Amino acid sequence: MKKIALIAFDNFTDIDLFLMWDILGRNQHDWQVRILGKQAVLRSAHGLQVGVHGALDEANQADVVLFSSGKEGVPAALADRDFMAAFQLDPERQLIGSICGGSFILGQLGLLPGRRAATHPDAREALRASGVEPDDRPFMSVGNVATAGGCLAALYLIGWAVERLFGIGKSLETLRPVLPAGQYECYEQLIVSSIRQGGEPSSITCGH
Repeated sequence: MKKIALIAFDNFTDIDLFLMWDILGRNQHDWQVRILGKQAVLRSAHGLQVGVHGALDEANQADVVLFSSGKEGVPAALADRDFMAAFQLDPERQLIGSICGGSFILGQLGLLPGRRAATHPDAREALRASGVEPDDRPFMSVGNVATAGGCLAALYLIGWAVERLFGIGKSLETLRPVLPAGQYECYEQLIVSSIRQGGEPSSITCGH
């Protein structure tokens, strides 16, 4: 059984964590998904308290590690030496990804190939200022590292991770329960094409 770690921190963006947790948590046969954090209880940006399942360093043994986001939570996490020091991730043996501002954490950990990442549109200039070039696509991947921008782009991030582990059939099967009724085909086409395009070299240059 594969192990999937969702990384969270105080003031995480609610939908970023909960959407990934909900979709992945529906399958308890192919993988085990756990929310990891520094404290036993984390508070979301909207004030919900969430108990974590384990410590941050568990991520170092996971097959998949996905970082959540947070307008206030990410800067605080980046400034927390204990938080950052907990990770010894290896993209040679792990799938590693982030949604929105989680790309800042991947950048500081030195995990972004080519120092390029997708992130939330509102965070692009700050990402560039940090030394990482923002990619305008909603999803991009290089090897075993992927970043997504915009909360609902978590569908692409999850789809990518599950496809890499179990194939496209399992990926679409995993996402289908949350897709709008009667629109499965168009959403699945969008998800598949976005993941494929995200894995291709970007022709986007700085300033365009």
